[in-house]
Amino acid sequence: MAAADTEPPSKQTFHFINDPAEAINEASYGLTHLHPTYLSYLPTHKILYRSDLASFRASHVTVIAFSGGGHEPMFSGFVGPSFLSASVSGAVFASPTAAQILRAIELCQPDTQAESKGTLVVCGNYTGDILNAGLAVTRATAAGKRVVFVPVGDDVAVGRAKGGKVGRRGLSGHLVGLKAACALAEEGEGLERVAEVMGYVADNVGTVGVAFDRVALPNATLTPLHTLPIDTIELGMGAHGEPGLRRISPVPELDDLTGQMLDLLLDTTDKDRSFIPFSRSHWPAVNAQRVWELDVEQQEKDRGKDNHVVLLLNSLGSTSDAFLGRVAELAVEQLAGRGFVVRRLILGPLVTSLKMSGFGITLWRLPPDGAKEALWRDEALKLWDRPVTCEAWRQ
Repeated sequence: MAAADTEPPSKQTFHFINDPAEAINEASYGLTHLHPTYLSYLPTHKILYRSDLASFRASHVTVIAFSGGGHEPMFSGFVGPSFLSASVSGAVFASPTAAQILRAIELCQPDTQAESKGTLVVCGNYTGDILNAGLAVTRATAAGKRVVFVPVGDDVAVGRAKGGKVGRRGLSGHLVGLKAACALAEEGEGLERVAEVMGYVADNVGTVGVAFDRVALPNATLTPLHTLPIDTIELGMGAHGEPGLRRISPVPELDDLTGQMLDLLLDTTDKDRSFIPFSRSHWPAVNAQRVWELDVEQQEKDRGKDNHVVLLLNSLGSTSDAFLGRVAELAVEQLAGRGFVVRRLILGPLVTSLKMSGFGITLWRLPPDGAKEALWRDEALKLWDRPVTCEAWRQ
């Protein structure tokens, strides 16, 4: 047998990393070097936190968000003044442990509980995250700490029938809620109010993603990938490569794909997937070609209703800003044709899946004009506009 045939298979990786077990720690340390004035890191528990936490926690509600690694900049890129008090990371695509989450809660609350303003803990709706957070919160509560836990599921590709008691997956909707909740915390609001607004936004946000492929884990070995066929995309693919709603081949034109994604977010007649509680939605279609019509008379009737939205366009890893910019143009145009007004827009790599080739659309239904739900509309926009100091939020 030739010598070449007896050599062990060489290890390969699809990522520029050193030791896969240290990838999260090294990346987090890098952020503290980039922003040494306001970021600190606890490597034993993979907790990134604002450096003024000891003084901030004495007079403010603190907010923790956590997830598995591989979704950066979520959540480490959003730690800093007016945003997260701390983030906790697990291994790649794996929840942090209950011990990690509990240690973050301890860091975020003063030693004297009489002085504590409490802590809000947020994550995406995944089984491991929910179980570990539940255990951590139970232990923290038993120790006398004030904690509220809000998991967020915003993926409209997972319908009620499929989601069952487990519910929808978390994608990028929690970032929208956290932007508002953390702004309130920075302003000095109490724990109940901060948690109320977090839950309110979560109930009024929806996300749908699409991708060309799944991803290779940074495990330093050549890993077989479950690739899609040529000229095929998967609508509704999850953030870890979970199966989506359907495969589409050939790949449609971008304007048609954008329309299909907005259909899933806005169609109030779909009893299985109508999650965002819009009072009205319309989307005319003629011979399978969508015609986006601006019904001025109907818009006048709808004036003051819940047709104002915040639009978030997220790169899942390798999708460029230039491409997202074109999606933004199409989405704003098509939303206007359906009678919606985009009040704020943000785009970029916010919640990634390593370097997945895909993108997601998130919509936040703003409160009706002149009618208060958990927030007034102007109040919601003010919270969204509050300047933050962190690595990844574009403002």
